[in-house]
Amino acid sequence: MTRKYIPEGFEEKAERKKPAKRGDPDIDSEFLEILERFNTKSEEVKRRSVIFPSAVPKSQAKIIPGTENYQFPAMTPDEQKRYDELKKIVTDIQKNITKRSENITGKIEDHYRTQLNDMQCEAVFTVNGPVLVIAGAGSGKTRTLVHRVAYMISKEIDPASMLLLTFTRKAAEEMIDRVHQLTGEKTAGKITAGTFHSFANMMLRIYGREIGINPSFTICDTVDSEDIVDLIKNDTEFKKRSRPFPQKGTVVEIISRVRNFNRPVGDIIDSYYPKYLEFAEDIQTVFQKYEEFKKNRQVLDYDDLLERFLELLEKVPSVRERIKARYRYVMVDEYQDTNIFQGRIADIISEKHRNIMVVGDDLQSIYAFRGANFENILRFPQKWPDCKVIKLEQNYRSKKELLDFTNSIIGNCYAAYDKSLFSLSEGASSPLIKRAADAESEAVFVADMIEKALIRVKPSEIAVLYRSGFNGNFIQAELLKRNIDFAVYGGIKFIERRHIKDMLSYAKVVQNPSDAVAMNRILKILPGIGTGTSGKIVEAISSGGFKEIGAFSKKRYFSDLKKLFEMLFKAGGEGKGVAGTLSIISDYYIPLLKELESDYEERMRDISVFQQIASKYRSLEKFLTDFALDPPDNALSVADGPVDSDDGGKVVLSTVHSAKGLEWHTVFVVHLLDGCFPSDRSLSKIDDLEEERRLFYVACSRAKEKLILTFPASISFYGGSLSLPSRFLAEIKEEFYELS
Repeated sequence: MTRKYIPEGFEEKAERKKPAKRGDPDIDSEFLEILERFNTKSEEVKRRSVIFPSAVPKSQAKIIPGTENYQFPAMTPDEQKRYDELKKIVTDIQKNITKRSENITGKIEDHYRTQLNDMQCEAVFTVNGPVLVIAGAGSGKTRTLVHRVAYMISKEIDPASMLLLTFTRKAAEEMIDRVHQLTGEKTAGKITAGTFHSFANMMLRIYGREIGINPSFTICDTVDSEDIVDLIKNDTEFKKRSRPFPQKGTVVEIISRVRNFNRPVGDIIDSYYPKYLEFAEDIQTVFQKYEEFKKNRQVLDYDDLLERFLELLEKVPSVRERIKARYRYVMVDEYQDTNIFQGRIADIISEKHRNIMVVGDDLQSIYAFRGANFENILRFPQKWPDCKVIKLEQNYRSKKELLDFTNSIIGNCYAAYDKSLFSLSEGASSPLIKRAADAESEAVFVADMIEKALIRVKPSEIAVLYRSGFNGNFIQAELLKRNIDFAVYGGIKFIERRHIKDMLSYAKVVQNPSDAVAMNRILKILPGIGTGTSGKIVEAISSGGFKEIGAFSKKRYFSDLKKLFEMLFKAGGEGKGVAGTLSIISDYYIPLLKELESDYEERMRDISVFQQIASKYRSLEKFLTDFALDPPDNALSVADGPVDSDDGGKVVLSTVHSAKGLEWHTVFVVHLLDGCFPSDRSLSKIDDLEEERRLFYVACSRAKEKLILTFPASISFYGGSLSLPSRFLAEIKEEFYELS
């Protein structure tokens, strides 16, 4: 398919843009004005700004328009050169691709051929030399790795000479356990298996003195890093800026990207966090003091473990040779998710014996925001020209009809290894695409389909996937209404987010002035009122009513306290209705939110959704009662995936990032509007848009038997609206899906 490419910057760079209403004849000029305002900070970004075409008039529009309705990022000369090089690499490896080899025979090999398909056997039996295993989604990648390790042990290769690098400790432990089951012996326990970080930690404990690291160093996790940054911020005077200083978590993210991408602070901020450009010098200062703090206290963060280990390998030849001599066989799982440091570490350790196998799927590289470099897997044949390339294309997860759809996604990637997944299982219906009238109707449709599916499918075999957490808000509310239990992966539940809790607390006080918990929460939002003071105010109100706030008239915070109670009286006035009450609360709260949170723009989207949900209610009491329903036990989930808990009886709601590696019988991919998926932050740079396409592929390839894709006709939020279906849907041939 021929496609046009036009500009873009990395994810956060698109925060310079605001989505506009497409289809309104006067909106394009407004949208361009917004783009112009946000793009004046950088001539490069200004030159590469995205211009959206006018939407097709509704009377003429198809449900899924053609790709001519979209514009794609144009590549700079440097990008064009890089992608041409990548395409040449993936084309040239055709001569390295291995077919089934019949010359490896024996009792052990004959047994393995009964357990694995031909190409899996090829990966298992190829023990020596560099090997690239391109493992498509659902192709039995882990099974292949486990059998390869067991096969090597059966060939009397010393397990202590093997290094198995994975991306989670749990994955490494499960692989070793499965090897034990296959071999019937515990020799696999001698394998060095774990994450890159755990391996680096071990090596630095042993050899770190060679580069000035005390073996008793302390590792600080992300929360520790944020606390260190907070200490530095509080001890450093910065010039007053037009907006609040970035949150400590954001500063830690910026510092990590600076190191992972080996780019200056100002460059990273310009590319990813343009709204914080005015803080570039201040963040550079924090970065320097952060490094000094760690060095003076013998503290290493996660990035340090990789950086310092690589430094050890590169600068201390005696240690490098010792490590290279020990590990004769190196295996790396999920190679598409490695960053620059990890890729270099694996290469150096493998230099002596050249027995390195990397396993991964370039189409599932979706963690660029963590520093992952998808080019590592594409460039492996460039670093190891004589590598054997083995493709695992037989899919054991999805029905053929679903693979036809996902293979069509693959065909639209600009630079990717050529592969076509196939399945011996068929008989499913083609993926279903549904356009709903609005976000609420989309949620109703999804909930209706889930209720029907629950008749024959277990709740834990159903998942709703979305690009960003707020995309699932309406669906959460609809499932709560129907008492359908669900677990949320990939963030804090909608009703437990700080700003939503705040809004609910204001509404609760309007409904019930005696609600001391809600009152205490909203009092502490005011500047100058801490836990002790809020307790005194709540106690006074509880004993004598609201008139008792007069006792605090001499306090500095009294004017803010008075404004709060004036708002509460106004919001509780007769005839306001639920929507009117929340509108008054929102008008009061949003200015406070802007002072409290640097990412208030994103939070305001949630508040908009909150108000839309509430507008369906006639009674504030009923609305608050519905929202007071106990959320699922698994209220919180970590960024890397689901929290360990018993969610076997619950429908799963998840971001796509948190769903990677998982699978379900029935999968819904929702909110497929251009600007939501792909994210509006990805529409001006080829790398970002390609990652979004890979993310869409990951989402669709989670389904085993049923795939439903939905989008509302339009959504509105602070800054504009979206109405075009995802361009990823427009790229799929109509023969591969059905319309509802």
